[in-house]
Amino acid sequence: METILRDIAYAARQLRRSPGFALAAIVTMALGIGANAAIFSVVYGLLLESLPFRDAGRIVSLLETHPRVPGSLEATYPDFQDWRTKQTSFEQLAAYSVVSPDTVSLQLGDRAEQVHRVLASGNFFSVLDVSPMLGRTLNEHDDLGDGNHIAVLSNLAWRRYFGGDRGVVGRSIELNGIAYAVVGVLPARAEFPATGEVWLPLALLDKPTQASHVWHSVRVLGRLRAGVTLAAARTEMQTIADRMAKANPATNRDESVALSPLRDQLIGALRPALLCVMGCVVLVLVIACANVANLLLVRASALQQDTMVREALGATRGRLFAQYLAQTALICLIGGLLGILIAFASLPLMRIGLSDAAGIDASMVPAVRLSLPVLSAALAVCALTAALFGLLPAAGRRFSFAGRTWGDRGHTARHTFGQSALLVTEIGIAVVVSFLSLLMISSFQKIIAVDPGYRTDHLLSFEITLPQPRYDDSSPRTLQFFEQLLAKIKASPGVRAAASTTQVPMHPSLVMTRFLIQGQPPVTPGSYPLAQIRFVTPDFFSTMGLGFESGRPFTQNELNSNSSVSIVNHTFARRFLSGSDPIGAKVVLGVLSPQPTSIPVIGVVADAHEVGIESEAPPELFLPGFGVHEVILVRTDSDPPALVPSIQSLVRQIDPGQPIYNIRSMDEVLSDSIALQRITTILLSSFALLALVLATIGIYGVLAYSVAQRTREIGVRMAVGAQRGDIVTLFLSRLFGYASVGAIFGLIVAMLSARAMNGLLFRTSTVDAISTLETLVVLLATFALAVTVPVRRAASLNPTDALRTE
Repeated sequence: METILRDIAYAARQLRRSPGFALAAIVTMALGIGANAAIFSVVYGLLLESLPFRDAGRIVSLLETHPRVPGSLEATYPDFQDWRTKQTSFEQLAAYSVVSPDTVSLQLGDRAEQVHRVLASGNFFSVLDVSPMLGRTLNEHDDLGDGNHIAVLSNLAWRRYFGGDRGVVGRSIELNGIAYAVVGVLPARAEFPATGEVWLPLALLDKPTQASHVWHSVRVLGRLRAGVTLAAARTEMQTIADRMAKANPATNRDESVALSPLRDQLIGALRPALLCVMGCVVLVLVIACANVANLLLVRASALQQDTMVREALGATRGRLFAQYLAQTALICLIGGLLGILIAFASLPLMRIGLSDAAGIDASMVPAVRLSLPVLSAALAVCALTAALFGLLPAAGRRFSFAGRTWGDRGHTARHTFGQSALLVTEIGIAVVVSFLSLLMISSFQKIIAVDPGYRTDHLLSFEITLPQPRYDDSSPRTLQFFEQLLAKIKASPGVRAAASTTQVPMHPSLVMTRFLIQGQPPVTPGSYPLAQIRFVTPDFFSTMGLGFESGRPFTQNELNSNSSVSIVNHTFARRFLSGSDPIGAKVVLGVLSPQPTSIPVIGVVADAHEVGIESEAPPELFLPGFGVHEVILVRTDSDPPALVPSIQSLVRQIDPGQPIYNIRSMDEVLSDSIALQRITTILLSSFALLALVLATIGIYGVLAYSVAQRTREIGVRMAVGAQRGDIVTLFLSRLFGYASVGAIFGLIVAMLSARAMNGLLFRTSTVDAISTLETLVVLLATFALAVTVPVRRAASLNPTDALRTE
């Protein structure tokens, strides 16, 4: 132990004598370890760490798909019942619903809070295998629909609204003016979906929805039986779907079932982005390790004479190796600890970025932390790196402790094959990471250049859900509430316009309809075209900045009388009303009902990116009307959030207990819709910059080492007439060759790798010529920066001094 401590103390003194070398090596190591620890924390937390449910790998999400509908759909309630009775792959299937309105009003004394509700089947928590912290969860008896109003609280809602009172079980709470008995409280992190605050029986789903083969209202979860694979379950469920399509062709034709692990549902489209970033950050670590190796080689060259003196004084090869190993271990340890601190400091920013990303479940974000497996992996990398670097002195004759004699003066050695391969690899990796980041930057630039179709500036949105049964969709009281509210808002100072709609713009409407165009040839049942429906007020189009291509907006009288008129978007008119004047054409809705309704078109508006900035505008029908759930849109003269207090006051004037929620500016909505692309671009760009900095250090290290080794050769060449230009060419010619090989190799690998991230790119080719050119320009600038100092030093050597160099 005393010898080890003495070696460590000696290593520390050596590093203090060479602060430049020590700082470069430690910082390089810290950056590599820090970047990897941060990203591995995200990958481990989101992709590898166990979910808070027993055998979560066996929990599967089941959704329906339709070839004419992008993405996946909830199942209809009858389809869920058919699945449950006919399948054999799952121990049990459970359903839950968060269809609009997804909130209820919780009365708390003289105030009300809008809380997120989930309607769930009695076996829902059994499928998840979640036990209550207090009381009980839902059970099979609750599915009977006998009017027994019971509720289960999330742990967060229990603490937020009831102060963590353990006596809440058995207490009556008021939801939408109806008394519910609290029967249980869930443990922390066991809430699913994470937005849920109160769970109610699925039997409360209205009877028409329960009977409908049209309204897709429930999401389904299943727990696979032991020994049943996901592939086998997919095959069985598709067979069931095919049978249902034959039995109900009008509603189920062409519909399929999409099965995916619960984790995939929770992280949305994040997996490919994470794997891409993780691959890049591992490459950055390889560059960092290679750079530290180069720095240590330069260091070994500088200390060669000191090593020979110590050998002459009796130091054994083992002692010299132990002291060298202590030095590398100290560098790796300090660099690793600094890297962990860097990762720890960056994780809050990671969590903020992920929480804004569309598609990721909020319950997954807290899992991004410096866990024991992450720390173990970081320390293991440090230990392995220290061991490998400690072997460098014994790696070959030229760098061995006994590999040089007193008479061996002024090597004319050139780069070894290992050094050349190391340099080519570093440059190639830097090119790969740079190319992928430039592709993402190009893609992101194209995304933010897309016109959403709306004016998002100075536009505030917030939501209101009126409590049922006091209000309902067809009640005059609902119409009166929103008309009064909009009139008061329009009359407020600083307000230019106000309107309402049923769903936040740039989000799917959640209501799709089958329809026909009157006078056009009939279609086969089950092949009806589909369109989204949005209920809006007359001022919606002017408030949002949507221009009319033909026709007119709704009138206030048409809104008040709930007139059967419609406005369509450009895509709808082009796809279904081309060849004739769309104004006056009649759209037939309710084609599967006994009494279809024919609605004339009175206007055509420009398209907007309603289902996401990356998606083309879908066919869309606008109808006049209000519902119990509305999104209020307010265009202002000033900063939109400044009006929130006055708007809350106006709402309380109409209904004192009515809260508003989801208050956001439309600029925030737009920003959130591209959050995944933004965070991926930022991360890849950061790691590309880091890779280029490390590559610069690596090229500099190799060239500085070469200059140090060939100092006497430079003196000889200059003594016999070589000019400074000749010396520059001597060093740059071979190094430029290595850089060229690395660049070509890197571009080939980068273009092949880019195929894996094709799903992340927006209107950008994986062989983008501009990104390729930009990569080469960046590499050339990096190369020039790295070689300037060593080449200038070599060219300015005094021949006499160079010939005297040992």
